[in-house]
Amino acid sequence: MHRIWSTSIRKFYQTMDHKKRLEELHREAFENFDEYIKAKGELKKEHHEKLHEAKTNWQNAWNKLIEAMMVLERLEI
Repeated sequence: MHRIWSTSIRKFYQTMDHKKRLEELHREAFENFDEYIKAKGELKKEHHEKLHEAKTNWQNAWNKLIEAMMVLERLEI
């Protein structure tokens, strides 16, 4: 029983480490992206709208990834 418990705890912390690192990468990528766009200067309205849509899609994809990870965690995969 102790061995199973130990394995479960280890998996939990590994998953938490992976999630934490993914969150850091996500945040860093968003920040770098914003800095890149600012360096390019002012955007035309059309480009600003496309950029906003792309960022929204990016955030939605991120949310779906986190949801999938939570499901996998519950299934202990």
